[in-house]
Amino acid sequence: MKRGLTTAIAALVIAAGATGCTSGGKDGAPHGGAQRLATAKACADGTYTWLNVSRRSVLTDMTAGTHYAKGDKVNTKDVKEVARYTRSVSTSGAALPEKRLIRALGRHLKAELAGDGVMVGARTTKYEQEAFAEQTAEASGRYVTGRTVGLVEADYRYACGGRTVSSGHVLTWAHANDLIIFSCGEKPDKKADEVEREAARLGCREGDPARS
Repeated sequence: MKRGLTTAIAALVIAAGATGCTSGGKDGAPHGGAQRLATAKACADGTYTWLNVSRRSVLTDMTAGTHYAKGDKVNTKDVKEVARYTRSVSTSGAALPEKRLIRALGRHLKAELAGDGVMVGARTTKYEQEAFAEQTAEASGRYVTGRTVGLVEADYRYACGGRTVSSGHVLTWAHANDLIIFSCGEKPDKKADEVEREAARLGCREGDPARS
């Protein structure tokens, strides 16, 4: 069996949205006043600077090594939570709408991100059981199944007219249904990433080839 990541593919369409600096009201829209309207107009053409951008795969759900006979179907339907992450945005200065910030970060990374208005979910624990991976056991033995997400973190600055009017931090994720299946009786592939090795450490027994 080929071990490694199996991605459950979903058809997603990313919506285009304007980024902007605003000063309150519904969806961040400013309240009345010529000065506030002028400020909002100036901020509509503001620019983002993204700093300390981090992208890493993290293990969120798994099952410890379960025995299957050769030919059995091994799937990820019954994975259990092992770690939880919550989408969050913190700001200092002008409060930019969360959705706009996440959309702007998604455009910067060329990725669909949770909270962008298309890909939803406030916590990584929201897992659709209909989206699962399944493989046939090529040999009798213990198999580990799991789910990972691509965690994304970044600091931002938003400038209008050469002046930073808002700054803060964004935590979200991409690829919310990346699934893994592997045998504890097989050595890890040379290309196996750290999240799969972590799953092997947690789900396989000491001495199993998968932990080597």
